Amino acid sequence: MDKKAKIADTSGSGLSEDEIFTLLAMHRRRELLRTLDRAGGEATVGDITNELAGGEHGDDAGVKERKTVYVSLYQTHIPRLVEAGVLVHDEDTKLVRLTDRGEVLLAYLRYDPTAKQPGLLSRVLRPGGRKRAQ
Repeated sequence: MDKKAKIADTSGSGLSEDEIFTLLAMHRRRELLRTLDRAGGEATVGDITNELAGGEHGDDAGVKERKTVYVSLYQTHIPRLVEAGVLVHDEDTKLVRLTDRGEVLLAYLRYDPTAKQPGLLSRVLRPGGRKRAQ
């Protein structure tokens, strides 16, 4: 498969495999997407900041830790995801919303090869899940 080949998906996202893995390479971006997923697809930058700072620093997350998370979200991660068409960010209301491309990335984050009742892809890719012909 060509490195730049587009991933086939029902949303027609048009993200290449390299783009998907690059977007998911950063832990904070993955947690941002998971936070939006838990929030029903949209949340304010402040709510996302609080969620991520709490996850990274626990209940002891102070102003300095929250500011660090906020700045990295606002200056780096949200703009990168907006540029890729994964998020829509309304700077006036500070609201961030997932797009169909975001749903494609979430599918990668939801994949669990150890699930008790995995789908076909999980059964094939799970260690020991694929039986080879003798």
